Amino acid sequence: MRSRVRLNVGLYAATVLLGCVAILLLFVHVSGSNEVDGTDVAPGLGEDLGRGVVQEVKQADDEQQERVAAQIKAASEMVTAFVNFDYKDSAATIDAVSERSTGTFLEQYQKGAVDLKKLATEAQSTMVARVVWAGLVAGDKDSATVIVASSGHVTNKTTEFEEEARNYRIQVQLVLEDGKWLTNDLQYVELG
Repeated sequence: MRSRVRLNVGLYAATVLLGCVAILLLFVHVSGSNEVDGTDVAPGLGEDLGRGVVQEVKQADDEQQERVAAQIKAASEMVTAFVNFDYKDSAATIDAVSERSTGTFLEQYQKGAVDLKKLATEAQSTMVARVVWAGLVAGDKDSATVIVASSGHVTNKTTEFEEEARNYRIQVQLVLEDGKWLTNDLQYVELG
């Protein structure tokens, strides 16, 4: 009789334990997972951060991802053309920037190009830089705002032809014209 009581207690405990495990597995299965290939893609999802709650952002469709990539590429190419300058071949920079420009910005840039060429030649100025990052601030099917960071150095008479670091953050406004992303405004963003 004692062995029968022990057997019943053991079976009861095993049943309760298996029931708890089943409920836990069901909860995990129903609640889903924020992991993709073992990486938590929504850390803190639902957490209150004081000014807001972390919310999941759905992955963009292929068309939107391609458009954003084209916008970032166009802005990066513009900044690369804009910040790399050699007084010995200023026409190359002026042409590269002009090819990527439109509207009022193109008109203003071309008006200032004569003075730019003159000043750069007098100062014997050369700037070499590269884009270190770029990010889309806002964009849609026909316009975009992109921030681009560049890092490089300048040499000229003022620097006594010694390399001096130059880091810029540039906001580029783009518009889509005839299937090509062109710059219609460009502004330096203050570092700070």
